[in-house]
Amino acid sequence: MNAYARTGMPDEGIGPGARGDRLRPGSTAVRSTNRAVGEITTPTELMVLRLTSDDAEIVGVDYIGYVRRWDRLLGQPLSDPVQVHARTVFAMVLTPDDREIVIGGGDGVLRRWDRVDGTPLGEPLIGHRLRVRGLAVTRDGRELVSASQDGTVRRWDRAAGSPLGEPLRGHAGTVRAVALGADEDVIVTAGQDGTVRRWNRSAGTPIGEPLLGHSGPIQALAAAPDGRIVASGGRDGTVRRWDLGSGRPVGPPLVLDSPVWSVLLTSDGEIAAGSAHGLLHRWDRTGQRIGAAVAAHTWGVPSLAVTRDESELVTCGWDRRIRRWARVTGEPTRSARKETRIELVPRLEITGTTPF
Repeated sequence: MNAYARTGMPDEGIGPGARGDRLRPGSTAVRSTNRAVGEITTPTELMVLRLTSDDAEIVGVDYIGYVRRWDRLLGQPLSDPVQVHARTVFAMVLTPDDREIVIGGGDGVLRRWDRVDGTPLGEPLIGHRLRVRGLAVTRDGRELVSASQDGTVRRWDRAAGSPLGEPLRGHAGTVRAVALGADEDVIVTAGQDGTVRRWNRSAGTPIGEPLLGHSGPIQALAAAPDGRIVASGGRDGTVRRWDLGSGRPVGPPLVLDSPVWSVLLTSDGEIAAGSAHGLLHRWDRTGQRIGAAVAAHTWGVPSLAVTRDESELVTCGWDRRIRRWARVTGEPTRSARKETRIELVPRLEITGTTPF
């Protein structure tokens, strides 16, 4: 199963052309990459990217509500873009069978689309009053979990398009991200209030006390492949890990150069994150840095993904670029059409969250 950075989306008034967090030459001690060859250039800024389960395809949704698809190795578009929303899309998941794209939009509505032919499926899922900021799907594809700016988390029968149980309430303000724990009976959420919260998915009740540590809004959330550990990334520029069973922090906070836009955990315990300044950071399970941070993009990194075999990381930046990285060496991977070469300092680091 592919792992993804769980991203929170930008704050009000932040977006392309707004007050930016572009990486400025000389503004950071981190060395920049050299010119990338063979990268994918996108016509607009992507909000979220995903990989299909066979790793053959990159699926992204952009700032103006279009879904775009590319061949991962060739970098070629696989279809015309499909407009899935008239407003900004803040969240997207692929169903486990890769047949459907589910998106959450600025109007609080969830919509389902056929991934290949781009046709809408079923009726819109209506319940949230404000923007949908995060989405998760169960392994069997039957249930969706959505997090919203209206302060609620909702469960949905995907096929029927109907809500399951009552909304989960507890966060003070926007719920920015959502993930599922090991047995999928635990829903994990992160919010504008700086807390991580656990919920019993079946009962719809909170589990234990809120997990505290961040000094500001949490913008990204990711569960480890085994679902036992989650990582949260905050506007305070830290990534924190939590044991879902005990609710205790795991290791020290991991410090970035700027607010975290995206975060990812691998099966061997590595943490990758993307920052508002376009840097990629990596740490091992003990919290030790793996090399220096890499200037992977010239603007923030809102989304990360890793291939099924965890050999390759894929990033998208608000510089309208998608880039692929060999995870072990930190070298850019080779395109099937021509050799890709991007010089990195000496191993790739990934850290990040989105301030949107």
